[in-house]
Amino acid sequence: MVIKKIFGALLLLAVLALPQNVFAEKTDWTDRNFYFRNIRTIIVLDATVSPGVDVGGNIAVLSIQEKFRDDAYKRLSCRVITESQARQMIGGHVRMNLEALAMSNPVQARQIVLQNAYVIADAWAYANVDAWGNTTYIEPERTVWETRRETRRYYDQWGRLREESYNVQVPVTYPPRRVDVSTVQVSLQVYDARTGAMVFARKDVRDREDYSAQSGMFGRISNSFFEDLAKKIR
Repeated sequence: MVIKKIFGALLLLAVLALPQNVFAEKTDWTDRNFYFRNIRTIIVLDATVSPGVDVGGNIAVLSIQEKFRDDAYKRLSCRVITESQARQMIGGHVRMNLEALAMSNPVQARQIVLQNAYVIADAWAYANVDAWGNTTYIEPERTVWETRRETRRYYDQWGRLREESYNVQVPVTYPPRRVDVSTVQVSLQVYDARTGAMVFARKDVRDREDYSAQSGMFGRISNSFFEDLAKKIR
């Protein structure tokens, strides 16, 4: 009985250690006429979430925004200014308390920042979460042929014990199982601060066979975005 329990635990750990099915698709657009190496300072705006998309409440939104900013600091070699810092700097330029305005009218405060972004930066980066959710489906019972390694022992003509290993194909039937899928879709853009024109855009869509794995998936999306942007700026 003890041996069976140990074997069962080891089997469960082996299944959990198997790679999970992942789908990822990135669609990029780049303005070939824009010289990214001119970017010396960039404003990283607070990441936003589309209306109706539930990422888990305000704390989760703050976590997403923090991750987006942290990746910018880590990956970009140019100077990074947060949206809050930009409000303070531009507020002094336009003689407005943009921090106070952001509390009552964040949309207007951001518009003023973007209209005057050229004063303090060469570009700004933006991310919006378009989709964030879980779905479930039942995978029916299936039988597949798998390769198994087997070993047999035998005595040769001189009476010596020998071992021989070989592969065999065996049918394996898997019972129906519930499959949880986490989905994240994020739009990311970079704009020229002088003209306000978009110079780089990415749509990143990812699915993973897991439950509530969106935070980690967003982290990989954010990290990948700034890694690729850093290559353009260098």
